[in-house]
Amino acid sequence: MARILIVDDSAIMRRNLKTILVQAGHIVVGEAINGGQAHLMYRTHVPDLVTMDITMPNVNGIEAVKLIKKEFPDAKIVMVSALDQRSMVLEALKLGAKHYIIKPITPETVIDVVNKVLGITPIEETHETNLQPEETVPEGADVAPFIIENADNTFQIRLSPSLTEESFAMLMQAVQGLMFVKPLKVVLNFGSIETLPDSLLNKIAGIVRSVKNSKGMIRVIARNKNLVKTVKEKKIDNLTEVIEVI
Repeated sequence: MARILIVDDSAIMRRNLKTILVQAGHIVVGEAINGGQAHLMYRTHVPDLVTMDITMPNVNGIEAVKLIKKEFPDAKIVMVSALDQRSMVLEALKLGAKHYIIKPITPETVIDVVNKVLGITPIEETHETNLQPEETVPEGADVAPFIIENADNTFQIRLSPSLTEESFAMLMQAVQGLMFVKPLKVVLNFGSIETLPDSLLNKIAGIVRSVKNSKGMIRVIARNKNLVKTVKEKKIDNLTEVIEVI
């Protein structure tokens, strides 16, 4: 059970998040409608975790992260953003936010991310809630092609099988934004991906090269032995030398 502060200017979103979190056994200690309120309420409650919207009046989510992290360096903040706000999410991660959730939200995603940030073992059962229509997930929605999170100042990049040439362009743009972080530490995780086109593997090798060229540290891991074997057999520059099975 954790004490959580919800920050969002949408009453519907605050209600949906509160319902999900309370049903999961957490306590919502406060609700703020902008970053300024969030900063003041954080001082009052010092919650275990904050869910932070990005676009809000007066003081937005990015500025709120700056304010809170400056005064409370150990604050655990999860950004809640729209799909087209990836650059702002990346900025928040660089400022110290721990993770993010892409709208429209689902109970499973919210609880999974919250548990990861809090260090709680993920809960397997489905959490049913009465989400308002504006926030429900359309059937057949795609899994995010990649997720970036900040874990103890190491950027974890998790790839999914839905990664395509088009979505890779967004990934590369996000990675380029990380090059200004010093020292840069990256873990590139293929997860259980079984196969990817050679063109994508070569592009991913470019990420490894970019991190190394910026004098950063990168580790590349995968669960699928066949994928690792394929990469090593193809002798893909920069990738073959570093990929390992976990």
